[in-house]
Amino acid sequence: MRWTLRRRMLVLGCIAVLISAVVTSYENLQHWLSNSNTNTLVLAVVGPMTGPEADKGLAMVRGAELFVKQYNQQRVDSQIALSVQQYDDANNIAKAEQIANQFVNSSNVIAVLGHRDSDTSVEAAKIYQRIGMPMIGASATAPEITQNNDWAFRVIPDNKLQGRFVADYIASLAKDKVVMIFSNDKFGVSLADAFLARTDLFGIETKPFMVEPSSNIEKQAHKISREISQFGHTGAVFLAVGDVQGEVLVSQLKHQHPNWTFIGSSSIGKQSFPERFKQRSQEQEVSGYFTNGMLAVSPMLFDVASESTQLFYRNFNQDFGYEPSGVSAAYFDATTIASAALSAAIVDVGGTELFSQKSISSQRAAVKNKLASFNSQSASVRGLTHSLYFDHQGNVQRPMQVGLFSGGAFVSAPLQLQISPESQLSTRRTDVVYTGVEMQSINQFSTLDMTFQAKFKIWFRNTPGVNAEDIVFLNSVGELVLSTPIESSYTSLSTYQLYQVEGTFIADAKPGRAAFGEYQLGVSFRHKTLPRSELIYVSDIVGLGQTSLHKNVKNQHKVQFDNSQWRQKASLSFQDTLRKRSLGDPKYLHSDRQAVEFSRFNSVTPVFENALSLRGRIPAQWQQIIFYASVLAWLLYALVLDFKILGQLSRAYGLGNKLLYALFIASAEPLFLDWLAQAYPNTNQSFASNCFDVLWWLLFASTLALLVDVLLWDPIERRSGRQVPKIMRHFTRGIIYIGAVFAILSFVYQRELTSLLATSGLVAMILGLALQSNLVNIFSGIAISLEKPFKLGDWISLGSSGGPIVGEVIDMNWRTTKVKTADNTLYSIPNNTLANANLNNVSSSGQIVTGGFSMSVSKEIEPLNVIPKIEAALIAIDAVKRVYTDVSNIGFDTVDYQMKLVHGVDDTAQTTDLVWQAIWRLDSELKKELSGNSPLIDNQTVEQG
Repeated sequence: MRWTLRRRMLVLGCIAVLISAVVTSYENLQHWLSNSNTNTLVLAVVGPMTGPEADKGLAMVRGAELFVKQYNQQRVDSQIALSVQQYDDANNIAKAEQIANQFVNSSNVIAVLGHRDSDTSVEAAKIYQRIGMPMIGASATAPEITQNNDWAFRVIPDNKLQGRFVADYIASLAKDKVVMIFSNDKFGVSLADAFLARTDLFGIETKPFMVEPSSNIEKQAHKISREISQFGHTGAVFLAVGDVQGEVLVSQLKHQHPNWTFIGSSSIGKQSFPERFKQRSQEQEVSGYFTNGMLAVSPMLFDVASESTQLFYRNFNQDFGYEPSGVSAAYFDATTIASAALSAAIVDVGGTELFSQKSISSQRAAVKNKLASFNSQSASVRGLTHSLYFDHQGNVQRPMQVGLFSGGAFVSAPLQLQISPESQLSTRRTDVVYTGVEMQSINQFSTLDMTFQAKFKIWFRNTPGVNAEDIVFLNSVGELVLSTPIESSYTSLSTYQLYQVEGTFIADAKPGRAAFGEYQLGVSFRHKTLPRSELIYVSDIVGLGQTSLHKNVKNQHKVQFDNSQWRQKASLSFQDTLRKRSLGDPKYLHSDRQAVEFSRFNSVTPVFENALSLRGRIPAQWQQIIFYASVLAWLLYALVLDFKILGQLSRAYGLGNKLLYALFIASAEPLFLDWLAQAYPNTNQSFASNCFDVLWWLLFASTLALLVDVLLWDPIERRSGRQVPKIMRHFTRGIIYIGAVFAILSFVYQRELTSLLATSGLVAMILGLALQSNLVNIFSGIAISLEKPFKLGDWISLGSSGGPIVGEVIDMNWRTTKVKTADNTLYSIPNNTLANANLNNVSSSGQIVTGGFSMSVSKEIEPLNVIPKIEAALIAIDAVKRVYTDVSNIGFDTVDYQMKLVHGVDDTAQTTDLVWQAIWRLDSELKKELSGNSPLIDNQTVEQG
């Protein structure tokens, strides 16, 4: 085995690829090794994992797990890994206390997330304070949990804040009478105390009713109903109870007192509450029969959520297969601030190694201290909807949100309040505008200048007096102003306006994704003057025919495009916050911030190229693996060919080689473009993207040319036994590559091909005329090779202008066929002539007709005497089967005779000699019969054709 320079280079290439793969994968390998050696800390989620409340316990765990998954994927080596462990207290105080006490001996639990219930949380919090365990609540709202307990924290408003908030909201609705129904437990009592103190401050007449959760709620509801009727005909009913008691109270009271506004606590304010009524007959007939028009407070409403909250919403749905609840979002926030405190504590002590050397009790104390340091807006952690920071009692400082039940959906109420915790009476009204955008058509989308023309409908539904339509489109080309609404309606409770809009807008593409043919087409706007504290645009979930933020995606309106190049993904509508510098604007001089925050509404329709391609199809975690594997496989393939280990490989192996090229491009493309986007974020990636587009088209062309060879020309060669002319292979390859060039100009560079096609058509016509005869002969040769009317060695007969040609086929090529007659005359016949001639393959019958023998005999002998003698002389030859003799000409002194013979194909040469011998013998005999001096045979010739 000889090691040539080529072979050495191929081996060195394989080694270089392996080394490069190891080096580039070192970081991942090191990360994996560090994971195996990392001291993982545990966040314990404690709640009802079994029993009737198990679904809520699962929501707690999955919210925490989603954050931990993202945290561990993004963490660097200096950060400690996190894990989630669940503990089941079954909402039982004794079990909760038992679980809390067992954490004393735990060596890796850094903090507790939970408990779900206020009763269990209050008792467990006392134990956590004693053993020194940070506790972060995200569902229990009793004030006693964090009161005088510096180890307890909470990321949702407690009952005190909630009670004050509900009272303020009722006051903003101008209600002078309130019926408060509260449950006799820590949740209900604390909520009622805060609410009563606030309504007394406002002078609102309040009538409280306490219900026993363990007693028959329906009987208690009947009694309360009579009391309400006696109390008044209109007002507000505040349900400071859990969702279980709330279901019974709503079903018994709401329709009996239709003039009263019902407001539920945070335990009722969630999307799952209307589902409790699904089995009731009235609910099955009318969706939302029991809850329509009812209000409830909630720590989070997804329709006013920011883009980060929507991302949480989609990730949760993708990972777990259903939509998240507010509980999952709250525990996601709890895990967020716990990890932030841990990271800050690690930094304070000088890094992961020093932090790991501390005892678990010291680590917990460090995390607790960092949680307490998050005590202002400037020292906060960004949550899903608000900045997370605590007061001196460990309670989060952020407002509640008010939701409205409508058609089985739970959406933002049209009126929201922003409350300042520092002041007992400071409230600020925020109007909510239900907004919808229905994109109708998108035309003339250009990826060069990233603009498109859009036609869509936009509507606003809000309380009277709000100038919601006074908006600024943020991505329009030029100023775009809403004209007169095409539909409108006005009542004392709401205003509705529908507009038809057409304009040119700027498209958006995230870095790295535009190269894969995905773009974001849509509209974005804000109010001209009103900041977010006064007006919020939210997605009109009910108006769009949905029951929650992303339900009924399959029934979404389809956008019409002006061509079939683009396909639509599910549209997305969301609001987020746009920060704009005030720059001395008098309207914002009294703001405590240098930037003014506006509610920005976004309606986005993601589109992607309608093409079958491997581009961007390889998952990110496989891209690097496939890249190195394809390069290594190609080098090994080249070595196999060079060493001829498998002998002569067929063309089918070439198709495998094309597959390696495709995998290489498909994996190299996202790796390179992602690197380019990160290394040079301000660089236009269109040039690099176009280069990969060109490579894809050239790969397609070369693969198609190989398939033509494998499926067309190679079978023709095997059937004909001859090589296809190189000109034919080059011709088809040229046609394919010319088509690829046209495709590149049209699809990659969006060039008009009309003039180019006209020019190329003229050139093709000139070449066709110049090569017409040759091309006709070549294609005729292909047809003859496929039909096979004769083969080499066959005797054929075909007519011609100079008489029939009979001879043996001695050579065949793609332009002519060569035929040799019996007298060694060589004819080179164009294939087109053969294809159009009346051709007889006499070899197929085993016999051939040889004609052209002529004799001139003196007139002295009667023809009737000559012809029988000629035929008798010739038929006496064994190879001759039949003889045909005719008088061809009568001259002045002689008579010319023409003879044709039928004999075997294989006896042609021998038969000719025997015929001559017979003719000369006949000449001798006729001389004896005649007495004249002139010869009997004047001329004898043989013409074979």
